[in-house]
Amino acid sequence: MPRFVAIASGKGGVGRTSLTFNLGVAMSLFGEKIVMLDLDLVMANLDVITGLLNPDVTLHDVLVRDKSIEDCVYEIENDIRVIPTGIHFETLKHINPNYISWNKIIKEGANYGDVFLMDIPAGINTNIFEDLPEDTEILIITNSTMTSVADALKMRILFNELDINILGFVLNMWYDDKFLLSPNEIESILEIPIISIIPYDREMERSLAMGRSLVEVNPSSPTSNAIMQLAADLLGETYEAIQPDKQTILNRLKKFVGLLPE
Repeated sequence: MPRFVAIASGKGGVGRTSLTFNLGVAMSLFGEKIVMLDLDLVMANLDVITGLLNPDVTLHDVLVRDKSIEDCVYEIENDIRVIPTGIHFETLKHINPNYISWNKIIKEGANYGDVFLMDIPAGINTNIFEDLPEDTEILIITNSTMTSVADALKMRILFNELDINILGFVLNMWYDDKFLLSPNEIESILEIPIISIIPYDREMERSLAMGRSLVEVNPSSPTSNAIMQLAADLLGETYEAIQPDKQTILNRLKKFVGLLPE
């Protein structure tokens, strides 16, 4: 049976989609077959950051036309598949979110992998939450700001009321600042365990602009190592952090100051 993991946040802009993509790639490096789906019908962008620009068939087509899930499962790398949701407002006009069987869509898509990662749209959408597979595991993503944590708390309360298993929360894009909440303070507020702290890294945006994951572009960065460790923890695997190649860094510095040829 595939494993269902939902990546959720109460607030947008916390890096949920980029983390979903990078976590999927990280899990694949441990030998898992991964399927990813952005459940946001209106503002989905998982297809964009994974390099799937203008796919022929999307989830929109499945919902309004004579298309099936198998028509919109795209393999972007070995053992990594994406089901693009679509961004066309013309088809969106004909979709009634209240009559979507998310459970059916998710289970059909999950047949293509070992782990099915779901990028849950920000905020509260009971139509989606109440239709998740009963063995879904939730990762709540938050930043260190008061608004982000407050919205994450609302999500935690909702999931508890729906009796959906919460693994814990991930503190994403973290950096040390006395005006932000500390990891311990957030854990005390949310009353669920902290699973991982992912440091802020500007290179994340650069890698996504190339349609690639940070764990591939810079595997020795603290952020990449944190994501790989998160994947290992979720899969019950061991992971040894990759240390930066000091000689490579030194050579790059020498080239910069003209001591080595380009």
